[in-house]
Amino acid sequence: MRYLLLGLGCLWLRTLRVRWPSGTELPDRAVILLWHEHLPACIRAFSHRGIDVLISKSADGDWAAEACKRFGYRVHRGSSSRGVMGGLRALARAMEDGAGLAGMALDGPRGPRRVPKEGSLWLARHAGTQVVPVFVEARSSFRLKSWDRCLVPLPFSELRVRMGVPFRAENLEEIAEAMTELESGIRRPHPSPVLRPL
Repeated sequence: MRYLLLGLGCLWLRTLRVRWPSGTELPDRAVILLWHEHLPACIRAFSHRGIDVLISKSADGDWAAEACKRFGYRVHRGSSSRGVMGGLRALARAMEDGAGLAGMALDGPRGPRRVPKEGSLWLARHAGTQVVPVFVEARSSFRLKSWDRCLVPLPFSELRVRMGVPFRAENLEEIAEAMTELESGIRRPHPSPVLRPL
């Protein structure tokens, strides 16, 4: 039953259409930052790009980890309560070894919602790289009654991905401000060639 549900979930993700603003491209090295509520949408949006991700060691994390593997991510396990530093160190080593890109849910795995945690800042500093804020919208969707109010796009709906300008974060306040600005549309997108979903 578990694999059947996982297969259906992955099929649902593959139906989603991803729309990137003109002039959007991932940098070669960066820590991609998103809110936990956008995790399902981002699994689809950033699939098959050689990104390392940190997934919690919870039961829910097991599902997310398997889905990420099927969409071409390299998965490392860790959480705020079990092995977070081991997972972060594994991400840092992966970036040092040439992978270049890592993704993290800023407020995961337990919240509070939209409150950034120290792990993202530690990883960016340790890897000596920039962070890239990401925000996702779905034209047709609903939200779960979970702590993060998870965004669930309906099958075949369009995802709109906003990606902010990469920057070197000095503190969590800067990261929170960048995410707020991106949601409100204040920051301009990174001026690079168009990034097409695979």
